[in-house]
Amino acid sequence: MKDYYKILEITDDEKKLNNEEFASVCKKKYHSLALKLHPDRWANSSEKEKKEAEEKFKDVAEAYEVLSDPQKRAQYDSGGMDFDFGGFDPMDIFRRMSGMGGGFGNDPFASVFGGGQRVNKGSDIHVEVTLTLEECYKGGKKSVQVQKQKECSHCNGTGSSDGRTHVCPVCKGSGMESEMKQFGRGQFSVMSHPCSKCHGTGKDTSYTRCKHCNGSGLSYEYVTEQIDIPRGIDNGMAFRGEGKGNAAERNGINGDLIVHVKVAKDNYFERPDTLNLIHYESVPFAEALLGFKKEFKCIDGSKVTVNAHELTKPGEAFIFKGKGMPDVMGSGRIGDYAVVINYELPNKLTNKQKEILKKFYE
Repeated sequence: MKDYYKILEITDDEKKLNNEEFASVCKKKYHSLALKLHPDRWANSSEKEKKEAEEKFKDVAEAYEVLSDPQKRAQYDSGGMDFDFGGFDPMDIFRRMSGMGGGFGNDPFASVFGGGQRVNKGSDIHVEVTLTLEECYKGGKKSVQVQKQKECSHCNGTGSSDGRTHVCPVCKGSGMESEMKQFGRGQFSVMSHPCSKCHGTGKDTSYTRCKHCNGSGLSYEYVTEQIDIPRGIDNGMAFRGEGKGNAAERNGINGDLIVHVKVAKDNYFERPDTLNLIHYESVPFAEALLGFKKEFKCIDGSKVTVNAHELTKPGEAFIFKGKGMPDVMGSGRIGDYAVVINYELPNKLTNKQKEILKKFYE
C-alpha cells in the first residue's frame, strides 16, 4: 500500500488541518514536486533517471488525486484502496492545474511550463577542460570560465527599459489561451493554443524594450563555474553540470553545462584503459642480472616495493591489486597498478668487463 502522505511530503501536523487548509497544502506540495519531476526536466538525463522520475511523477499525481478529494481521502484513511488508476494519465492533473481554469494562475508553475505545454529551458553550454591524471583519480571541484547567457542586469531579466514585468493582459502571462468548444450534444472540451496577443511569450509587447538585451531579458557574461569532477573520469569522456548552462526566457530553467574531458600526458604513469595504470622502469643491466629492491610511487600517494629476483627478464611486470584508478561509474571497484621492468644495456664495455662476462658465460 503506497503511503500517499509520504509521497506528497505531508507532515503529521498538516494531516490535522481542516479540509480547506489541507487542500491548499496539498496543492502547494503537488506544485513543488511536479515542478521537480516533470518529464521535460529530465529530457537530457539517462534512461534510468528518466524512468525513475516518470514513476515518481505518476505517484505524486495519484497521491494528489486521492488526498485532494475529501471523500477519497476518507476512504484511503479507513484502509480502503478501491481506486481505479487504469488508464490514468498523470499529465491530466498537470494540464488541469496549469493555466486551464483556476489552477495555479500566474505562479511559477505556469510560467515555467508555459501553461502546461513544455518547459522553457535554456540551451546547453559545451566546454573542454584539461585534467591531470591525479585530478582524474581524486575527483573533486574545479573552476572553469564560460561565457553564458544570464539574466540581464540592466532590466532584471524583464526585457523592459523600466525594469518591470509587463504581463500580457489576455493570457495573464501564461502564453496560452483556452476556450471551451462543444462537440455534440452536451459534450464540451477545453482547447488550448498560443496566445494570439503575445504569440506565446506571456509578455505585453507594448512596453519599451531594454536596449542592452533588446527585450530578451538575457545577456552574455563571462562567469566562473564550479564543476564536480567524477572520480575515475577518463580522456574523451563528458559529464553534465545540471543548471549551469544558459538561462531561459520567461523565468524558465537553465540549460546544462556539458564538460568534455581531456587528460594531460603523465610523465610517470600510463593508463592503458579506464581502470589500470602502468609504470615502466628501466634499470641497469647489472641490476636485472643480480636482482634489486626498489620503491615506486602510486597514484594515491602511497608507495609499493618491488623485490626483483635475479635474471629479471625485460618486460616482466609486478602487479599491485587495487592501486589503479577508481571506477567512474561509482561501483567502488579500483583497478590495478603494474610496474614493468626493462633494463638498459651499457653503451660501451671495458676490457675488464668483457673478461668477466666471458668467464661468466664459460
